[in-house]
Amino acid sequence: MWMTERNGKFRYFERYKDPYTEKYKIVSITLYSKSRQAQKEAQLILNRKIQNKLAEIPTEKLVRGITFNKLANEWLVVYKKQVRNSTFDSTKSIVKKLLEVLPPDVLVSNMTPALISNVLEKLLYDDKYNLSNKYVQIVKSKLGSMLHYATTKNYILSNPVNEAKISWKQKTTAPKIKDKFLEKDELKALLDYSYKKNLRYALLIEWLYLTGMRIGEALALDWSDIIVRSGKYIVSVTGTLEYKNIAISEQYKSDQTKTAAGMREITLPSAGVTVYEKLKALNYDNGDFIFQTSTGSVIQPSSFNRFLRKAKNDLGIDKPVSSHIFRHTHISKLAELGVPLYVIQNRVGHDSSDITKKIYLHVTDKAKEKLDNKLDQL
Repeated sequence: MWMTERNGKFRYFERYKDPYTEKYKIVSITLYSKSRQAQKEAQLILNRKIQNKLAEIPTEKLVRGITFNKLANEWLVVYKKQVRNSTFDSTKSIVKKLLEVLPPDVLVSNMTPALISNVLEKLLYDDKYNLSNKYVQIVKSKLGSMLHYATTKNYILSNPVNEAKISWKQKTTAPKIKDKFLEKDELKALLDYSYKKNLRYALLIEWLYLTGMRIGEALALDWSDIIVRSGKYIVSVTGTLEYKNIAISEQYKSDQTKTAAGMREITLPSAGVTVYEKLKALNYDNGDFIFQTSTGSVIQPSSFNRFLRKAKNDLGIDKPVSSHIFRHTHISKLAELGVPLYVIQNRVGHDSSDITKKIYLHVTDKAKEKLDNKLDQL
């Protein structure tokens, strides 16, 4: 909604998409105030006008009586065939939250932009949820996909999510980029700690740091994924561990990585080859996975991250520490060594990544500062 003022009058406008022409049209209302209450009143009136305009469109082909609960269940069946198990599981939890804040028997045909706004703002501001802007944006996206599906099935004429206006939370100070990766002394302290406490976790930490792999990619590796070519050890990354809501004995390697760019080959540095040889001595005769527990089952990300949280607290590391921080630490080290950004992105399997660029710029800016301080020594 937007507003213009003329001669003490305030005209409010809102646009909507004609479901048949796919063109945007505009409705308006004139009031004598621009107060917050007047703006809310204008929004309600404009929404009503839009609904009335849409109601004038012939709807003989619309399928009536579809509830949101029915739509959600129907869409999930289709969606499951389109995505990986981990993505489907996270989406199911989003749908569950929506069914908590949205009456399951509400008719899809009665879902308005205003209703969508209220639902999403409840997830943002209600003390029971208090979710972040980022998470609610994901919820909005999934809800938009569901209601787009509803338009293809003639359950509704247009997608109300497209017109929903959300009052997002005021942004707080963003996490410092230096907290995204470990400094040299922090990494050394963590490795020393881990080698004393748990050899298998220590080797996994080193591997993640030396390769920049995602935790799921590393845990999915089997012995055939490591090949020797022209005297170099190459890691073939072709999948990720499917483990969410799956019994440990039934977990498996998927046939694709998180993104298409993730399908790649990584050259192991000499330190990585040493880690690989240690892993072979530990696990080669115990099973197919390279990273295993002492009982022969694949290491679980949740257990590994619990270990890292305890290590962080014991060592007094003042930044979030999880399996992903080693990937960022790998990126920071390559940037420090002067490796071009596009080469780093290729190695870690990113088409583009905001966080990778920020880490790269942060580290290279620090390197420039060191150079500037040394120029006077010339």
